[in-house]
Order: sequence, then structure tokens, then C-alpha cells
Amino acid sequence: MKLGTKITLLTSLLLIGILLCVDIAVYLLFIKNAGQNAGEMLLSKWEPIIAQAEFLSKEAQETLLYNSLTEDTLIRISVPGSNIVRNISNDADFDLNEIPFSYSKTKSTKLLHHDGRRILIVYIPVMNASGTLDRFEIAEKLDDLETNIQILVTILTFTTFGAALVCMLGGSILSRTIVKPIASSIRTMREIESSLTYKKIPFKRKGTDEIYEMTETFNRMIERLEESFWNQQQFVSDASHELNTTLMIIEGYSNMLRRWGAQDKKVQEEAVKSIYEETKRMRVMTQQLLNLASSQQGGQFTLSSVDLIQTCKQVIAHFGQLSSRKIVVHTREKQLAIQADHSKIKQLMIILLDNALKYSTAAIELHLTSQHDCVQFIVKDYGIGIPPEEVKHVFERFYRIDSSRHRKTGGTGLGLPIAKAIVKEHQGSIRIESSEGKGTEVIVELPTIPRSSVVLDYQV
Repeated sequence: MKLGTKITLLTSLLLIGILLCVDIAVYLLFIKNAGQNAGEMLLSKWEPIIAQAEFLSKEAQETLLYNSLTEDTLIRISVPGSNIVRNISNDADFDLNEIPFSYSKTKSTKLLHHDGRRILIVYIPVMNASGTLDRFEIAEKLDDLETNIQILVTILTFTTFGAALVCMLGGSILSRTIVKPIASSIRTMREIESSLTYKKIPFKRKGTDEIYEMTETFNRMIERLEESFWNQQQFVSDASHELNTTLMIIEGYSNMLRRWGAQDKKVQEEAVKSIYEETKRMRVMTQQLLNLASSQQGGQFTLSSVDLIQTCKQVIAHFGQLSSRKIVVHTREKQLAIQADHSKIKQLMIILLDNALKYSTAAIELHLTSQHDCVQFIVKDYGIGIPPEEVKHVFERFYRIDSSRHRKTGGTGLGLPIAKAIVKEHQGSIRIESSEGKGTEVIVELPTIPRSSVVLDYQV
């Protein structure tokens, strides 16, 4: 069963159920109020008559009561301590003998449904001259009330039937209004499924209801999927290009080695050295690709207390074994502790310091400061710098500011994207400030304690 049909049926059944409850309540209240009003009128009529009859003889009493009767009225009189019940009627076409006599000590009224008729009974106890209590019971047939009830039932039946039709029509319109954007979403999803293209659900009206939120969420998801798809395609294209370039170099030197390497020692040494360098570069690039993929997929991430100053000393000691270049640390703190993954923070520092060493010849400066709820460290070099129009692209994978310089330095174009992914994992920020010919600053800010409730976005 479709959602629109379900909405129509459920709303119609609910409203019809409410209408039936209202009809029953109206029916019962009408009978109750009509009975009370008729009882009050009957009491007001017969109370003075019975009060007058109590001071008359039995024959005169019966004459007075008989003359006061109508065709639809009957009187029963009972005396305490006696089984004698007197009936006074004016050819009434109904009998009260099957109805038990009431022995209440107060005035009361009762509406009965007897033999298909509505009968109103009024009970009036009266103290007679001998000190005993006579019980007068006046019964009156309410044919007018029965007619009015039938008219009421007919009106309620037709109005309920008409209201049911209106409910079904309104439920149908309501279901179409609710289901229309959902149907539009389904059509868009089917188009995406069949054509494998990314489309958004058209939705002009803005609001705060669930349909609007669902549509807005779906459109945002489509945007992210499309962006992720194109980034993935670009990634595959760039990675293939890089690997293909390296393999072509290896193939070229292998052919050269195969043709002339055996006769020319110099050619042999050049080819072997180049093949080794390109193989090493391809291995580094493959490892970086794995690291980047691991970061984007939310791989191993273990938080522990990390002292940035001590980590910097370890990284600087590592570079001291590989290069004679000077790395100067500037900080006023003796200890800068944060909650982070130690191995990733160490990898982040290695990437930034390695870039600074590649593209500068002067000393490298590393500034560490503590702020309100985060720490900041800046890697500053005095090298060739980055052109202003290139700064916004440096975090893109395989991006080359200068392709010739890129291969000469042995870079793969993956270092800064990996650095950005690590910073995002720790819910921090990273930015670059650079002046061409003057140097570059890479500014990283990391929270002291990352918010564990935040869902991380690893896309770079």
C-alpha cells in the first residue's frame, strides 16, 4: 500500500471515529436533557394537583386526578404497608404493571424505553392526613421525544456520512501535499540510479518541517558525494600520472642499461642510480598514498598525552642525522602537553620540517606557543617562498608549484595534504603565509583536548 493511500485511510478513519464519538455524545446528551426538561414540566404540573387531592375524599381525589389526565398519562398510587396499587388512566395505550414501583422518599424522575416507547415517570411522595406516606407515580408517553430522536438520528447519520466523504477528500488532498516532495525525491533518486549523474531535488519553498530537512540533507549529501567523486577521479588521475611518469623513467633507463650498459660503465652507473632513485621515490609516494587513505578513512587514532616540545626535539634529532642544516626552536614554555596521537603529530612535524628544508637554504625556525585552549606551532623558513596565487592550492594532492623543482627535490605533492588530514583528525587548523623570495610560514593550531563528540571530515 502506498504512503498516500495510508495517509488518506488513517486520517479518514481517525476523523470518522471522532465524528462517531461526537454523534453518540450528542445523542445521549439530547435524551438526557430532553428527559430532564420533560420531567421538570411534568412535576410542575402535577405537584399542585396532588397536593390538592390529598385533602379530598377518595372518590373526589380520583375524580380530580382523572379529570387532569391526558390520553398519554397514567397514574399509579401505592400506600405503605399495603399491596394495593391503584391505577388511574384515561384509556392510555400502555401498561406500567411490568415496571417495578419506585419507593423513593424524595421526588424523582425516570425516563424509560419500554415496548419501543419512551415513557417518562415522575415519582411524588405525599404525607396524607393520617400520617402515612402516599406514593404517586405519574407516567407519560413521550411520542414527541421519540419523533425528535428519530429526526436527530437521521440528521446525525447524513451529516456523518457527508463528513466522512469530506474527510476522505481532505485526506486525499493532504496525502498528495505531503507525498508530492517525496515523490519528487524518488524520481530524482531513480534518475541518479539510471544515469549515474548527480542531481539535486528541486525544492523552492523554505521551511522547518521534516520534508524540507530531508530534502536539504539529501541535496547536501549529493553535493558531498559529487565532490568526493570528482576528487576521487582527480586523485586516481594524478596518482596514475605520477606512477606512470616514474615507471616511464625506470623503463627508459632499463632499456638504456640493456643496450649500452654492458659496454659503457658510465651509462651503467647512471642508469642504476636513476632506477634506484625513482624506485625509492615511488615507494615513498606509495607509502604516502596509503597514509593519506588511512587518514581519510579514519584509521588508527589513539589519544594520549603528547609533549610538543619533547616531540620537536626528537624530530630535530632525526633530521640532525640526515642534514647539517640548523633548526632553531623558539618557545617560552618548558612543556606543551596536548591530547593527541603521538605518531601522527610526529609525522606532521616531519612533513613540515622536510618541506622547509627542501625549499630553503637558511636556518629553519620553529615557534611554539600556548594559547587559551589550544597550542600553536609555526614552521618558518627563509627560502624561495610561494606565489600568492598558488598558496590556496598547496594542500591539493599532487599539486605542483613548479614541476621541474618538484621532481628535483624528490617531492610527491602529498606531504601537505597528509599534514592537513592529520590536523583535521585532531580538529585543528592549518594555514600558510608566504612571500615569494622571502620565505614561508606554516601555522598549525591544535586544541589541547579534541572534542570526541565531533564527527571528523577527512576529505582534503
